[in-house]
Amino acid sequence: MLFIGESINATRKSVARAIGERDEEAIRELARSQVEAGAHMLDVNAGTGGDGEVEDLKWLVQVVQDEVGVPLSLDSSDPEAIREASRVHEGEPMINSISGEEGKQATLLEIVASMPCKVIALCLDDSGIPDTASERVDLAEKLTSRLETAGVPQDKVFVDPVVLSVATDAGAGPIALETIEKVRDRLPEVNIVVAVSNVGFGLPGREVLNRTFTALAVSRGADTMLADIRDPGVVAGAIAAYTLSGQDPYCGNYLKAYRDGLLS
Repeated sequence: MLFIGESINATRKSVARAIGERDEEAIRELARSQVEAGAHMLDVNAGTGGDGEVEDLKWLVQVVQDEVGVPLSLDSSDPEAIREASRVHEGEPMINSISGEEGKQATLLEIVASMPCKVIALCLDDSGIPDTASERVDLAEKLTSRLETAGVPQDKVFVDPVVLSVATDAGAGPIALETIEKVRDRLPEVNIVVAVSNVGFGLPGREVLNRTFTALAVSRGADTMLADIRDPGVVAGAIAAYTLSGQDPYCGNYLKAYRDGLLS
């Protein structure tokens, strides 16, 4: 089970402000708190909507890695920002993300082919997000094949089934869960990453939805959570579901999490 902290994201006003003001301590605190809560990796996104994303993402990478010793998920829709940030990243980064959008795909494939990295493969293309689980899985297979050709083995591919909010689409949860199950069946070697916080967007008390969806996703075969790791219910729910669904022989993962204080 891999936990990726989502909180260093410029769509949050406090993070955008910290990036703009180069407030290192605010970013360091966000990094520390997520790792202390159990994050194995941190997502970093500097997309404030301005024209400085390349330099902003490089700055974020350097500040965060100076504070915590975990690898980062480089999250940007700008291939150039990904390229430059990967050059200052220490160790093997994760690239978030590559999709079936042909306009960006060639450049991103060139980037991932140039270095060892993990890659999030997002189930969407130039037509948007497919309406059915089967179409999303077809996209996942196509992307995985192209990544393999670029030198990324399946065990370093993280398929994102695309979780949408149930506030606007009552079928968003079932479709994502079905996609997870089908990907696990058809691509057993890949990882499956779930952006947990999307499912309850726009609804009050969304923490309850996030925690419950986490457990459901793990029970279907997801093994990576991109979430607010500072919510202990998300971490505990994922670990418990992993054990209860028979994926944790002799409860080793559960017992380690208990000793580390992640189940309280």
